[in-house]
Amino acid sequence: MIRLMYLGVLFVMIALVFAAATVIRKRDDAVSKSISSLFLMILFAIITNGVFVMSDVEVIALWSHSLFLASIDWLLLLMLRYTVVYTELVSRFDKAMKLLYVIAGVETVLLGLNPFFHHVFLLSKLQSNSVGTYYVPRSYGMTFYVHLVFSYILVVWIIALLAYKTIKTTRVYRKKYGVVLLSMILVVVFDAIGLSLKPPIDISLLFYCLGCFAIFYFSLFYVPRSMSETILSTAVQMADMGVACFDVSGKCIYINYRGRQMVQRLDRFSIEGDYREMEVYFAQWLKEHWQPGDEEQTYTEKLTDGYRQFVYEFTVQRLTDEEDGLLGYFVNGTDRTEEVEQYEEEHYRATHDMLTGIYNEHYFEEKVLETLNKFPDTPYVMITSDINNFKLVNDLFGTERGDEVLKMFAHMFRKYAKENDIYGRLAEDHFAFCMPKERFASEPFVNVMKMIEEEFTNDYFRLQIKMGVYEIHDIQEPIFVMIDKCNLAIARIKDSFSKRVSIFDDQLFLEEMEKNRIINEFDGALSAGDINIYLQAQTTEDGKVLGAEALARWQHQENGILSPCAFIPVLEQAGLIWRLDMYVWELAVKRLAKWKEQGREDMHISVNISAQDQYHIDIFQVLKGLVEKYGINPKCLRLEITESIFITEVEHHIQLVKRLQEYGFEIAIDDFGSGYSSLNILKDISANELKIDMGFLQGVKDVKRSESIVSSIVELAKKLDMFVIVEGVETEQQLQSLKKMGCDAYQGFYFSKPIPEEEFEQRFM
Repeated sequence: MIRLMYLGVLFVMIALVFAAATVIRKRDDAVSKSISSLFLMILFAIITNGVFVMSDVEVIALWSHSLFLASIDWLLLLMLRYTVVYTELVSRFDKAMKLLYVIAGVETVLLGLNPFFHHVFLLSKLQSNSVGTYYVPRSYGMTFYVHLVFSYILVVWIIALLAYKTIKTTRVYRKKYGVVLLSMILVVVFDAIGLSLKPPIDISLLFYCLGCFAIFYFSLFYVPRSMSETILSTAVQMADMGVACFDVSGKCIYINYRGRQMVQRLDRFSIEGDYREMEVYFAQWLKEHWQPGDEEQTYTEKLTDGYRQFVYEFTVQRLTDEEDGLLGYFVNGTDRTEEVEQYEEEHYRATHDMLTGIYNEHYFEEKVLETLNKFPDTPYVMITSDINNFKLVNDLFGTERGDEVLKMFAHMFRKYAKENDIYGRLAEDHFAFCMPKERFASEPFVNVMKMIEEEFTNDYFRLQIKMGVYEIHDIQEPIFVMIDKCNLAIARIKDSFSKRVSIFDDQLFLEEMEKNRIINEFDGALSAGDINIYLQAQTTEDGKVLGAEALARWQHQENGILSPCAFIPVLEQAGLIWRLDMYVWELAVKRLAKWKEQGREDMHISVNISAQDQYHIDIFQVLKGLVEKYGINPKCLRLEITESIFITEVEHHIQLVKRLQEYGFEIAIDDFGSGYSSLNILKDISANELKIDMGFLQGVKDVKRSESIVSSIVELAKKLDMFVIVEGVETEQQLQSLKKMGCDAYQGFYFSKPIPEEEFEQRFM
């Protein structure tokens, strides 16, 4: 009966081996292959042991038991091979394993010869009521004990390797080797207990089989699954992403460390071991946001820990089973704080002036446009400011002090700005402010300008700030045009010491349009010959004509003759006056060449040299070229140089005058007395002629005092051997007064107004 029961157990073992083999056959890894070899040997051991237990024939029993003992060697050896593969120590024990294979082979041969030589064991036939007739080994020889020692060496080696790996590996991986180690120890312990009880049937095979099945289960199923769960759980816990899971009832069944950290930053939550507040929050969120049919939703929430604002992006996903049944919800949260902060910093740098912290030009225009479109029915005004000669602030006080001026501007704007006001720094010292018209008053801005001026004004320098204002009538008008109109208003008061605020009006716009028209038509006028010279006679006291001054006149095709004051200041501002000067010079030289042909080389024509000419052309070479081209005497072309040209690079201009005089030109200092004349000019410049402007005597209360000054200038010029001519003479009284002072020549309406060249020749030649 016992033998039948044992045989049944063996059949169950065989069935389990085949089932396990079916599973292993689908795998191709080294561990599975080692277990597969192990199961083949188990199958062989079960068969040989079963034959031995059931055999009543001594020879069969002798052969089957000898082969069973040999299979135990190979079973343990294959267990060691599995252990080496499982612990990833194959390379370290490759040679040792080959030696063990040889030893096992020798033992197998010795055990296989036992039926012939009986050198391993003998059999005894026993009788038992419960078992019946059966055979048991006896009279063990030396070969058996060698086999026994070899088997225990393999067992110890297996346990040692597993123990070593369990101790040396990290805590997470100890389970991988620990469970197999524990299985092997239990096999040895139970096998020892079984042998000590000396049952009629050797049951050690059962424990080895159980050990093999334990290896199979733990190696291929339990450990990988457990390790995967542990590693995944650890990875989720350590992940930078917050993770939480809720079941269908809304109960939080899992939340990782990062998720707890995120939620704890919500001031209203405290989840120290209690998730109820978070569960209530999530249930409310589902109620408000989750719609039937939704599979996933992503939303952003700003959380604070009291010191810093954090931005998190949460994604809620629906968890379902194979039949689309709801299991719960999976929530993952990503920290977007650094991305948002980086974006905000980049956006700030792109939209703000780094020095002052207010809007830059581009973003100011963008915000103004946005505000005007948002409030189309609200009248707005545009305001710009400008600091006169701001470069001097940096030059005199340093750039740090200059930066303080700009920062103070920005500070004042922040202080006075209200809702819907936009302000920014356009460039350098230019600022702009846009605000509703109903709240605009110039006084607060004037107070700001005064405050800044007083802060940065001293005995040597006075800071001047101007402000232009433009009322916005058309919100579709480009913002830069609005700013330009404010700047036009500022230009109107640029040279005023008393006015700080200028309001743009239509007249100013028309004036600007006229300036632009003049600039645009200038090239065409030169090409068409619409610009000519008028000559104003320069005479002695008795009316004898010595020559004339060439004055440009523009014969406009629509507006008739344009006054010089209508286009010359415009060309000066546009940097085009040098082209007009060169044009006038050539017309004057052509006229002198004609007079030369008529034998009138006693007449001269005076032309003006503007301060801007020096920046665009080589004055000496151009004039020298004209004289040589038309073959005139350079003395006939008198050069009038305004005193303003000597304000900068004095030495350079002194040398220029010398070169012109050495070539033969006569030099006149023009408009002496009309500006801030300096005696240094008379001292340093050895000009041939001094031209005094009668405007010096106009509008003065103490005429005698002014006449005394003019008389002194004339006397000084005479002592310097300079020819003196006075322009702007309009009355007989003026002429008589100037004659007494000793002037040499006169120019003015008293003698002749500027007239065309042909008319001049008819009257005076």
